[in-house]
Amino acid sequence: MLRVKSTAPFSHTQMAQHLDGKKIGNRMFFGGNLLRQPAFVQLKKDRPQAFRVVGELPGADAIMNTALFLGTYPGLTRAMLDYEIETIHRFTASFKPVRP
Repeated sequence: MLRVKSTAPFSHTQMAQHLDGKKIGNRMFFGGNLLRQPAFVQLKKDRPQAFRVVGELPGADAIMNTALFLGTYPGLTRAMLDYEIETIHRFTASFKPVRP
């Protein structure tokens, strides 16, 4: 799992799209704040007494909005892993100002 800092000059969605374009499997965090998922939004409307929430859940929101999972399986070779690492480095470096 990777998390993109809120101060980064790109979003986790932009990184995911870049990785997709480079044929690197990835997905957004599938849970995050479950209360933001459509089924729970509807449940809260239909039956607000069905569950109880304590607090605002900022940590769950942060994970939902910043986490990205890279595809992995035991058959990944060193070359494949190096390709993933290099692709991520190049993507992030493309947002850094060039120093004279």
